[in-house]
Amino acid sequence: MKPLSDIRFLIKIYPLAKACVLLHSDSQYIGPITMQIAYNEVRTKIVKYGISSEDKIVGAVVYIAISLAYLFNKRY
Repeated sequence: MKPLSDIRFLIKIYPLAKACVLLHSDSQYIGPITMQIAYNEVRTKIVKYGISSEDKIVGAVVYIAISLAYLFNKRY
């Protein structure tokens, strides 16, 4: 059941994505660049905190987590 494991992974990494988005919400960069910076930071933190190994990280799930965090937590 791959979809269930992807949903569990999304739930685990959403707080990391939210923290990265809030950290960069006041930056001078435009949206796509901010999302790419957050993507790289989240992938690094996932491996650093031992949530998943580098070869098991699903990039699409990470992008969905960052997109949801960006949508719901962006400071204007």
